Amino acid sequence: MAFGHRWLVRTAAALLLLAGTATPVGSASAADTGAKFTFDLAGTTIPLGVERKRVHLRLTNLTDKTPSEVIFYVRSLELDSSKASLIWPEGGGSGECDGDYSGWYCRIESSLFPELLPAPGGTVDLPIDIRIHEKQKPYEGRFHVEAGMAWGEDRTPLAGKWVTLTLVDDPESDLSVVAPDVKQSVRVGAGGRLASTGPLNPGETGAVRYRVVNQGRKAVSGVKATLHLPKGVTFTRPPKECAVGDDGRSAVCTYDTLALVPASQDTNPNDSVYSAVELHNLATVSAATKAPVTLAGGTVQVEGLTERTDIRSGPEHAELPANAVAVRAADVDDSDNEDGFAVVVAASGSGGGGDDDGGSGGGGGDLPITGPQSGLIAGAGLAMVAGGGIMLLLARRRRAVPMISGDETPAV
Repeated sequence: MAFGHRWLVRTAAALLLLAGTATPVGSASAADTGAKFTFDLAGTTIPLGVERKRVHLRLTNLTDKTPSEVIFYVRSLELDSSKASLIWPEGGGSGECDGDYSGWYCRIESSLFPELLPAPGGTVDLPIDIRIHEKQKPYEGRFHVEAGMAWGEDRTPLAGKWVTLTLVDDPESDLSVVAPDVKQSVRVGAGGRLASTGPLNPGETGAVRYRVVNQGRKAVSGVKATLHLPKGVTFTRPPKECAVGDDGRSAVCTYDTLALVPASQDTNPNDSVYSAVELHNLATVSAATKAPVTLAGGTVQVEGLTERTDIRSGPEHAELPANAVAVRAADVDDSDNEDGFAVVVAASGSGGGGDDDGGSGGGGGDLPITGPQSGLIAGAGLAMVAGGGIMLLLARRRRAVPMISGDETPAV
């Protein structure tokens, strides 16, 4: 992964900028970025025996404009490369990246990756892969992450934070969740499939999509998801597994027959057992909403369930036996079990493509941001976070259930 020639100038400029303006901020859950954006990185506790874990750098834009550029930089510094290493994923899910294992950076520009730029008040989840080389002994080391945004000539100084990577001898499950912002209206087609119909306008229905992945060492026999919608948005046509609160904005969905095995055990593409799954809930924006606006503060939190039976049943069973009760499963690292999302509402009659990402980088129109900043920070990801980008991909087809952004998405 040597530097490409066309990146030499950019890399030199980025390194000079980093040397002159980066400011580590200790162990705060979100870096202080001058109130224009926040970033976090969670999920960096990993059980021994796992070869790779994908975490997400979650950046939240606190301004009323879409940025023209985002850059972030990862430096191993105090991380023993014989124990673990960090690298950007292939496929552009984190932008255009360059560097090596000791240090690298990714740049997202409106001309190249507009779908990865956070909308006003919105959040993006940019993937980072952690590769584990230590097989036997627990380990703890630190690495440094810096990030910055620009809105044309208005450029923030890079802000930085230290992140601790911990390897633990804990052979349990390890769920993570990623929920992109809701930007598109949808209709339910034949067979329950969702089709995007354009930007989400007042009175229209969108889909809260969230991908759940088991990156641990033990299977779960079910998944429980707790969702909260921003003010002005309510659940529509909830599935039978979901109990919706009286306000219409909260829901608890218990999928007690949804087995998720560890990624390393997901070896048969023809079976009905998965290590990752994408779920969705339909949600309708109030017709009285004044648009354009970003409705912030939505969250989704997941936990694994396991079976408690007289005779232990495996996760391959499609239904719990009559004498079984689904109970919460142990989770090696629950810092990445919650993700935030916003609902981006376009003005009626606004143009836009049909992709689910909504083309957030195109134009960057001014949108008011509703909800407290604490809600936005929570929406950025809770705990030490950050980021496939909404793309939580695993190696095989069954390990990676794509976050589909085209016209149709299979119903779960």
